Amino acid sequence: MRRVIVILGAFLLAACVGTPPRPVEIVRHDLGDPGGDWPVTGVAISRVDVHVAAWLDTAAQLYRLSYADPLTRHSYAENRWVAPPGDLLERWLQRRILSGQNMDAGPGCRLIMWLDELEQRFDSPRASQVVLEARASLQPLRGDTVLAQQAFHIVKTAGSPDARGGVQATRAGADALAQELARWLGDVAQTRPQTVAICKEKK
Repeated sequence: MRRVIVILGAFLLAACVGTPPRPVEIVRHDLGDPGGDWPVTGVAISRVDVHVAAWLDTAAQLYRLSYADPLTRHSYAENRWVAPPGDLLERWLQRRILSGQNMDAGPGCRLIMWLDELEQRFDSPRASQVVLEARASLQPLRGDTVLAQQAFHIVKTAGSPDARGGVQATRAGADALAQELARWLGDVAQTRPQTVAICKEKK
């Protein structure tokens, strides 16, 4: 009987050792359909470029435990962006802006964005918010002349203290950024008519 138990135990051990570990399934997120209407701002945009800080040039979904380890960035093990967030935001803004404006407004200018920060910050184990910091520069389609520039700081509370909550808050942050961009361009059109004229010039 003892011999049978030993043989059975060896068989079960061999079966466990011989079974390869199950691969971890990575969940990949994006910003979804831009949706929403792009308001008439008075400034024609023909191109959107987004540049990112070096630490954001990754598909990792980043978070920070501000309450326990404020000087360390972490990344979710089983969640990723489908592309670096700068690429996602660039394509998302292009679809939101270029498809929603009046094509008779002129050839348009370039909207250049610098994404300086994008992370989910936990103030406690159960509460987090996404922080999005960006700068915008309005330039002619050709040349590097800066016609106007603006900085943006956006904070959106996550609905749940996890990766999915961070994704949803990031999407809300992108919506808020689009709204603030439209408001800023509208102000530029009202206060700097020469900028509107430049963006209407044929190149």
